[in-house]
Amino acid sequence: MSLSYKNQTILQYRHHSHSSIISISLSFNINSTITHYMESTIVKKKRTMRRRKPKSLFNNLPIILQTEIFRKLYMKEKSNVMCVSHSWRNLILTTTLPTKNPLDPLTEAIISPSPYMDIEQLFNWCSLVMGCRIEPKNLIDTCNGLLLFCHKDGQADNIVHGVYHYYVMNPVTKQCVAVPKPVGQTSGGYSYAALAYDNEESWFFKIVRFQGHRHINIFSSMTGIWTTLTIYFPEYINDSFWIKKSVYLKGSIYRLSSSGHLLRIKIDPQENVSKQAEVIELHPNCLFDDSQRKISLRDGKIFLVLSRGVKFMCFELIECVTEGVSTYTWHMNLSKENQKLLPFNTNGELLSICPSNDMAFFKIKKLIYFYLYSLNGNNGKEIGMVRKNRIVFEYIRTCGQQLFECFIPFACGLEKENRRKFQRLFVPK
Repeated sequence: MSLSYKNQTILQYRHHSHSSIISISLSFNINSTITHYMESTIVKKKRTMRRRKPKSLFNNLPIILQTEIFRKLYMKEKSNVMCVSHSWRNLILTTTLPTKNPLDPLTEAIISPSPYMDIEQLFNWCSLVMGCRIEPKNLIDTCNGLLLFCHKDGQADNIVHGVYHYYVMNPVTKQCVAVPKPVGQTSGGYSYAALAYDNEESWFFKIVRFQGHRHINIFSSMTGIWTTLTIYFPEYINDSFWIKKSVYLKGSIYRLSSSGHLLRIKIDPQENVSKQAEVIELHPNCLFDDSQRKISLRDGKIFLVLSRGVKFMCFELIECVTEGVSTYTWHMNLSKENQKLLPFNTNGELLSICPSNDMAFFKIKKLIYFYLYSLNGNNGKEIGMVRKNRIVFEYIRTCGQQLFECFIPFACGLEKENRRKFQRLFVPK
């Protein structure tokens, strides 16, 4: 590592997962006090050249100065520097990143027929990083700003072509890691998986891969390894169809089943295996055969939408814990009737919801419509058609979850990454 400090500071380090030295240049004026400190602490070479330079001159700087240097880095450069050492990573995460509202919706509340902004550019960037063409159908899950893909045609360095990998990406912080599937798993390219990530809980992410209805494989970016948990549900749950889309909240994955239940699966091992998975009864209004149901998150709570006939309802899951035992109730937040919903519920399909925008998407034949179910007194078009766009249509149809921008880099276990348990991909600016 080296530093020079006339009119600019050069911070140079070697990333163990790359063969080349990454140099980051920061242009800022250093006042006389800082200059005097650096001049007094730099160890001069002896003429004999026998004395080695200090290996961590940067670490000898005051924390305030280190923080100021890190703060001036671009987000991608911060992501790279975080891989040098645990101390640098922790300093960046605790001092230079936003602590309030780290998530911003990528989609704005819309009255126009173009609900997803810059989504084509997003998938073009993902294709560039992975080295192969990426479509919305390859996007398995999104969680608090992170994207999860599964693909076997990646052409990035250190990735074996033809072998399926999970790719976890943060487009804002310019991060991407590739994770091989669990060793010994012989299933094909598709297997349902979900992301578990909340930067307020942890800087590390987890991939939760479902093996049928009885086992889940869990990958942690902290340990760099896969583990397996066994989950126990009643037979009527195991025999039912589980909706692919899921949500993550406070250590649990939630999925809907065709049996009329919400399934809660805790991704951390429980001492009592009976508490590893729970069955939650849905609201009685949701149990009709012709009901269309979707779940999402809103304000840190499970949000359930029901669309049936001319009715559209929204429910919030309330959990009450007494002496370690959880009980659940559903609170109705909204109930509306609209005759225009009848064709959507009889001949169409409820594709997805965006709770922060109070918006639902329906599909009839080859057309997609949006429904603004809570205009809050604002003048606007309640139901409208989404402008035809292949990428947007495919995204709403196959994934549809609201996209968020996360300005906090995720973290990876450095010692495991060096052992090639998973690979950090090069990400262009």
